Amino acid sequence: MNFDPHASESPPLTLADVLESRHEDIIQRWTGRLREGLAPTPRSQAELEDHIGEYLWEMARVLRQQTAAGAGPLPEWLPVAREHGSQRLRIGFDVQALVREYHVLRECILDLVEETGVRVTLGEVRALTAFITTGIAEGVAEYLRQRDAVQRLSEERLRTLLDQAPAAIFAKDAEGRYLYSNRHQQRLVGRPLEEILGRDDAALFPKALADALRLHDAQVLEGHTLTFEEVVEFDSGPRTYLSTKFPLPGGEGRPTALGGISLDITARKRAEQALRESEQRFRLLVEGVEDYAVYLLDTEGRVISWNTGAQRIKGYTQREVLGQHIALFHTPEDREAGLPERCIRTAVTQGHCRVEGQRVRKDGSRFWAEIVITALRDEAGVLRGFSKFTRDISRRKRAEQTLRETTQRLHAILETAVDGIITIDERGRIQGVNPATTRLFGYAPEELIGQNVSILMPEPYRGEHDGYMEHYLRTGERRVIGIGREVEGRRKDGSVFPLELSVSETLLPQGRLFTGMVRDITARKRAERTQAFFLEAGTLLSQSLDLATTLKKLTSLAVRHLCDYCMVDLLGEDGQLHRVELAARDPEVDVLLQRSRPYPPLMGSNSPVARALESGEAVAVPEITPAWLDAAARNAEHRAQLEALGPKSVALVPLVARGRKLGIVNMAWTRTHTGDFAEDLEVARGLADRAAVAIDNARLYQQAQEAIRVREDVVAIVSHDLRNPLNAISLSATLLEREAVNERTTKTAHRIASAADRATGMIRDLLDFTQARVGGGIPIHKLPLDLHEHVRRVVEEVRLAWPGRRIELQASGEGRVEADEGRLAQVVTNLVGNALQHSPPGTPVRVSTRSVDSSLLLEVHNQGPAIPAELLSTLFEPYRQGAEAGSGRGSLGLGLYITRQIVLGHGGSVDVRSTPEDGTTFTVRLPRPPPAD
Repeated sequence: MNFDPHASESPPLTLADVLESRHEDIIQRWTGRLREGLAPTPRSQAELEDHIGEYLWEMARVLRQQTAAGAGPLPEWLPVAREHGSQRLRIGFDVQALVREYHVLRECILDLVEETGVRVTLGEVRALTAFITTGIAEGVAEYLRQRDAVQRLSEERLRTLLDQAPAAIFAKDAEGRYLYSNRHQQRLVGRPLEEILGRDDAALFPKALADALRLHDAQVLEGHTLTFEEVVEFDSGPRTYLSTKFPLPGGEGRPTALGGISLDITARKRAEQALRESEQRFRLLVEGVEDYAVYLLDTEGRVISWNTGAQRIKGYTQREVLGQHIALFHTPEDREAGLPERCIRTAVTQGHCRVEGQRVRKDGSRFWAEIVITALRDEAGVLRGFSKFTRDISRRKRAEQTLRETTQRLHAILETAVDGIITIDERGRIQGVNPATTRLFGYAPEELIGQNVSILMPEPYRGEHDGYMEHYLRTGERRVIGIGREVEGRRKDGSVFPLELSVSETLLPQGRLFTGMVRDITARKRAERTQAFFLEAGTLLSQSLDLATTLKKLTSLAVRHLCDYCMVDLLGEDGQLHRVELAARDPEVDVLLQRSRPYPPLMGSNSPVARALESGEAVAVPEITPAWLDAAARNAEHRAQLEALGPKSVALVPLVARGRKLGIVNMAWTRTHTGDFAEDLEVARGLADRAAVAIDNARLYQQAQEAIRVREDVVAIVSHDLRNPLNAISLSATLLEREAVNERTTKTAHRIASAADRATGMIRDLLDFTQARVGGGIPIHKLPLDLHEHVRRVVEEVRLAWPGRRIELQASGEGRVEADEGRLAQVVTNLVGNALQHSPPGTPVRVSTRSVDSSLLLEVHNQGPAIPAELLSTLFEPYRQGAEAGSGRGSLGLGLYITRQIVLGHGGSVDVRSTPEDGTTFTVRLPRPPPAD
């Protein structure tokens, strides 16, 4: 930089010239330096420049005046500097940054002077410095003035905000003296602000309360935030406050004061107490009910409460049942079918589940019950659990089922409410409606406001409404208000639909205001009817396994609840449909209908009924045309019959069970169909599904009965007819064995005789089996005998047939018994032979007889492989053979079955124990005869 204390003879460039000629250059240099670190956040070029351009022009003007007139006074204040200080406050500069940017501006000007080589005088430098100093002073002064004003305004707003708060807000110093108190606390204490500030709790509250508050203050000053409830006694009575106290930091981070907020929760505490008392009264009420089992379930279906009625009906005590799933009360078949879980899911999705069925008591006995499970949700709609009501209806199984919910929740008047909300005055004029009301009734709001509410009612309610209102206002007698009922509403188009109505009354200074909440229950009523119908259908169709009875019930249900007449066609073994059942609501139509029995649809034809069955899908024909009748008719006579029946609409529903098409149900209406045909088709499909299962079950039952009869007839006939040829074979083999001329012939004859004996034993078993299954049991002829001696003789005979095996025999105690000698020998032979057959050759078979109390026991033990657990339950059923039974033994799997029948015929029992460690033991228990007189 060049300073020239003496002026040049030729006029040189001055500092003012530099400011004017390099004006933009100075601004760019200055803003660039600001971006390098002075600006608090990235700012636009316009925000950074602000008024600096005007400031430089003003600086040039002042410098020229100084040059022309010599040293003179500078401006005492600079408006442009004040505006700049104000702008810097708005965009977030602090005071230090404001001062530094002026120094940066001075450095930028002097750097440019040095670069251009302009010689400036000492006076210009002094004037420049003074001007910038004045700018700093003016800018900082305005910055501080406006900042203080903003702070004062913020403090005032905060004070106003705190004074409007519905809670007591205060601050204290470390000595407990109040530093701040809002209006709510002033009203609470009952003193003005000037009588609170500077005082402590001892001067404002009773000693006990003041000591407690001081104790809290000490904990807060240690750095803890406290939240607690406290009760304060006033002349008007005690009040409960929820208070929070917190430390206010001071120097070195240590609390030097504390703040507090106290909210009056007296009303809430009273409401909570009232709720607890209400819950206690409700609990006592529920526990006092003895005719109903009333209890609560958690969201998983486990019992969480139990009343006296539940213990009386089901037999479980509260300790035994809490935490148990409701499946505990269901029958095994219901549990296998998943009924408990399905009912819970229904309650979740539909709000409740109402069923009738058999339930099981603690002692195992069953009873018919009506059960209602209701989902319990909070105000947000979140599932919290279920309530369950169980009523024993064993003596009232046919009682009418009720599906109405007994309580409703009142909702606030909201524009978004699902239910219709209508407000009327005491003259019945509509004051307001919500959008749901306009959707329900079809009116625009302006068409309803000011009209009498009876516009929404059909007759006779419309004509009776004003009289009812006058009667209520005169006498106070209520019929709807505060009660709620189901009524009918009338839409703008004249259609009538069921409503659920509840009305509340509010007393206002200008008069009474009635608020009615209406809900369209058309779908619910329809669902109730459908559910009741399905329940009736399921009950009736499941009562019989007779096919004809099932079909009659199907058509009866259809014409009573759905259509005017019904026809059922089932597929036969020839692959064609056969008309098996018909029914009509009108007896005259029924006569005409019977004439169509010879005309079932032909499979493979153009008949719409046959096509519906082939597709496997239900078909609805809302309007019957002549072309449809032509396609359905078999011939001209059939066409005339269909014309005489006069169907207007038809529903064709295939009968399908286990993936197999069984036939088709043809439901027809002879009058114009009213209502939703698609919904009736769904009901028809549900009926057909249940009927298909019942028909399939009836057929399966018939087939099973026929198979059993045929099998038993074949067994009886074959076994009887085989005895004569086998006797001839056995006799011939005996004669051949006696007269044999060589060893080979003797062995051959012996094998023939042995085979004939085995065949004879098989036939005997078959005859015994047939006698047991068909003839009422195997005949038993009892005589006195010694069990020990008799068993010993039979075992000796078995030893002759099994010479290579060891059979051990043990007897003890009294052996006197009354039994059929031959049948008892058959039992011993079967059990010992079975033990020999199913045990390793080198192991013994142990046979023992002994007396125990009033019984005689016969035990046969072998060390063979254990019988699989899954076979033990069916071991004594017919045609059961072990895996080791070979064909060479000539076994039919009837030995154990016949053994059991013989033992049962003696009034005894037989059972088996089998484990890998102990082997297998069959135990026969026979009753001992009474002692002789």
